[in-house]
Formats: sequence, C-alpha cells, structure tokens
Amino acid sequence: MDQEIEKRMHKLMMTHRELKTALKSYKGEHVLRYGEFGVMMSVLEYAVHSGKPLVNTGVPMKMLSDERNCTPAMITKLITGLEERGLVKRELSTDDRRGVKVCVTQKGYEVWQQEHLRYHSFLDDVGEKMGMDNMYKLLELAEQFVRCCKDMVEQKDKKEKDNG
Repeated sequence: MDQEIEKRMHKLMMTHRELKTALKSYKGEHVLRYGEFGVMMSVLEYAVHSGKPLVNTGVPMKMLSDERNCTPAMITKLITGLEERGLVKRELSTDDRRGVKVCVTQKGYEVWQQEHLRYHSFLDDVGEKMGMDNMYKLLELAEQFVRCCKDMVEQKDKKEKDNG
C-alpha cells in the first residue's frame, strides 16, 4: 500500500474525533452530547417510520444498540443519562417480559428539537463554506467506503466460517 494513502487514511479516522469536538463547541453549549443526540434521533425516527406519535413511542433497547452499533452497556449508559434528566423514560415491553423499551418524553422532544436546529445550522454553514456539491460528494464517497469495508469484513467472516 502507498504510504501516503496509509497516512491520509489514519488522518481521516482521526477527523471523526475532531468533527465531534467541532460540533460540540459550535454555537455555544449543547444540552445533548453527541451519542445522546444520535440515540434520541433513532428513537424518533422509529416512531416516524412506524406511524406512531413522536413522544412516548417505545423502541426496544436491543434495536437501539444494533442500529447505533453500540454495546448494550453503552446504550444503557446513554439512556440512563437521558433518563436522569427527564428526556427519555424506560418501560417494560408488552411483547417481551424481559424487554425494555425507550420512549422520548415531551421535555426530551423539545430539547431534541433545539439541538436538531443547531445541528442543521452547523451543516448549513459548513455547506455554505465548502459548497453543497462537495458535501454531497464527500458523503457519497464516505458511504461507499463504509459499504466496501463492511463487504470485505463479511466476505472474510464467511470465508473463515466456510473453512472452519
């Protein structure tokens, strides 16, 4: 592999952390941390896709950990922090007695809306600075890169399973 590609790839992976830091400090203090924002967005998207109300629609914790690509322990930690501030609540699943569902509260929805507007403002400003066409190209290439990496891992896992 070309050394320049290796260096730039390492730098790209480090920019994820830099992006989180930039987003955190953009336009003042945020109520939601990066991971909390994502978890709440997943819960609200679930409600939208299932045609249910945005507030008080439960999403299984297992589904959240799978969708967010996080361990169950990490999701539990995020949910606990949100729950302590009254932004989400947990309820027992009626479908599965062992299951727990997470719901966004009215207060949580209002906080999420404020954070969502701030996030959109940030993206609008970035798009203005770098150009929307360049943003779309960047996102398209990043998605292609992730798909390629996932395909390679799946192929490797399948090959190991077939040989093992």
